[in-house]
Amino acid sequence: MSHYDDEAQVEQLRRWWRENWMALAGGLVLGLAGIFGWEAWQSARTAKAENASQIYEDLKKLPADKSAQATELGKKLADDYSGTPYAAQAALYLANMAVQRSDWDGARAQLDWVVAHAGDPGLKKIARLRLARVLWQQDRLDDALAQLDVPDDDPFAALYQELRGDLQLAKGDRAAARSAYEKALQLGPAAASRDGLQRKLDDLAGAAS
Repeated sequence: MSHYDDEAQVEQLRRWWRENWMALAGGLVLGLAGIFGWEAWQSARTAKAENASQIYEDLKKLPADKSAQATELGKKLADDYSGTPYAAQAALYLANMAVQRSDWDGARAQLDWVVAHAGDPGLKKIARLRLARVLWQQDRLDDALAQLDVPDDDPFAALYQELRGDLQLAKGDRAAARSAYEKALQLGPAAASRDGLQRKLDDLAGAAS
């Protein structure tokens, strides 16, 4: 290759650089911005989760007679940290506190929030189960039953069917109660639950005889 060929290639490279350097620089800036932006987002997300965790721990440390302060902390989690699991866990905790005070409306409001906003499907299902029990206490049996529709392959299906049986029995529908209890047994709950379910079925049989 001659000296003139070398100079031609160098000139061609210079011309290409003059024409493309802005695009290359822009791509580099965007790439760096994406990396640092992702790291900043991850850092902010971690900090937010840590703050939510601390608020939740503070909530659980409050004594039972500090319900107003507990509600305030729960509201802060719901308003400012609704995307974290701590908001839903706090609502479940506050619902339990309300149940202990027989504040069924307060418990229902907290559980409704979990059903509507929780990102974890498991927490939603726990909330529905507890909501059905609260509605039962308010003598809203049909509304309670409406909370318990899940497919048979759902991990909570046996618990839902057992509560469905309890509700049907409370309504006086013994046949529907028996059917629900038998289905709960069929779906395979834990051994302790099986004993309890069998006793409920035996009680129904004894009453019928």
